[in-house]
Amino acid sequence: MTLSLYKLARLYLNEEFTSGGEVPLSEDQVHYLRNVLRAESGLQVRVFNGRDGEWLAEIAALDKKRGAVRLREQIKVQRPQTMRVRLLFAPIRKQRLDILIEKAVELGVTDLYPVLTARTENRVLKPDRIAAQLIEAAEQCERLDLPVLQPLRGLDDILRRWDGPAILACVERRDLPVLAPLKGGADCAFLIGPEGGFDSREVELLCGSPKVSPVGLGDTILRAETAALYCLSLARAGAPDAPELKKEDGRD
Repeated sequence: MTLSLYKLARLYLNEEFTSGGEVPLSEDQVHYLRNVLRAESGLQVRVFNGRDGEWLAEIAALDKKRGAVRLREQIKVQRPQTMRVRLLFAPIRKQRLDILIEKAVELGVTDLYPVLTARTENRVLKPDRIAAQLIEAAEQCERLDLPVLQPLRGLDDILRRWDGPAILACVERRDLPVLAPLKGGADCAFLIGPEGGFDSREVELLCGSPKVSPVGLGDTILRAETAALYCLSLARAGAPDAPELKKEDGRD
């Protein structure tokens, strides 16, 4: 894709894509194009649906409440998902949760599992709001897919139902192996506790569960959102498409 195309507005459209087809816009997207970008019919945009890659399109119609784009050509192919990165997290306060969600999308999380623990402060989530944040973050960071938001569940319930890879549970103030960069691009799952940490019963549960591998994150105590993003960064470093660092000529 040429550099000039990256300057075009990018929209997520949950519709089927076919060359030459017209896809309707939501009212929010119409508002954004008309009132923020001052766009008009004929303007080119980029669109994706999480399944069919990214397409070049042009605005076919745009009035006060309705709009549509016409698909021209595919400019990015949808690659198959080779690695699932699951983040289990106790919801935190609004502003910090917003940061966690946005940056988790940028770092490649594929599944988000909000978890109720004894010390969870934010016990009521708004799935529609988070879904909108996931879309906005994916539009901005050039992702072709959207993470899946799972329903809010209690820790015991999640462990009882869990059938994924061993959960790397970040437990503070314990003599545990420190989490290292993951290798090989295998599926992984991280569990981050609430702002006050797991209580004693939960620590016993996590340390005794065959579905969990308790780990530490070093000597310093990280905020919940920092711990989550640190874990996702270690997963990203081991992803199959992660760039390798090359030594410069003449240096060891």
